[in-house]
Amino acid sequence: MTQSTSHDTPAGKTLAEHRALHALLGEVEKATSDPAAAAADQALTGRLDTLRERLAAHFKGEEESGLFEQIEEMAPEHAHDCTSLCEEHEGLLGRLDQLRAVGSGARDRTFTDGVRALLDDLASHEARENEILTRVLDGGDQAQD
Repeated sequence: MTQSTSHDTPAGKTLAEHRALHALLGEVEKATSDPAAAAADQALTGRLDTLRERLAAHFKGEEESGLFEQIEEMAPEHAHDCTSLCEEHEGLLGRLDQLRAVGSGARDRTFTDGVRALLDDLASHEARENEILTRVLDGGDQAQD
């Protein structure tokens, strides 16, 4: 296995977590497919709570693992991307918290649109991280000496 796909490396662990989060994002998306059902769906509340818990732990792990610093060292041209990705974590969690705070009786089309927009942004965020992880840590973008 390459460095980025081994679960024994920070990159491999992050990529595996991204796959698990992608599955959870799919569950939340499915729960919002019918806005009327989403309004009363306590399962959606549970899924959003689970997503919050897992995202917070995932983002904390990414930030504390030294992974972004490793990428910046190996490919300094990605330093701005790494900084931007880390800065997005707080905003993504904040948006999720706002959605979680909406009571089931107040969930309407605006709520489900907000959930879908957040899911799209989370998927985009993870895809950008995956791109950098696989490209840099597989050796495709390493800085030249």
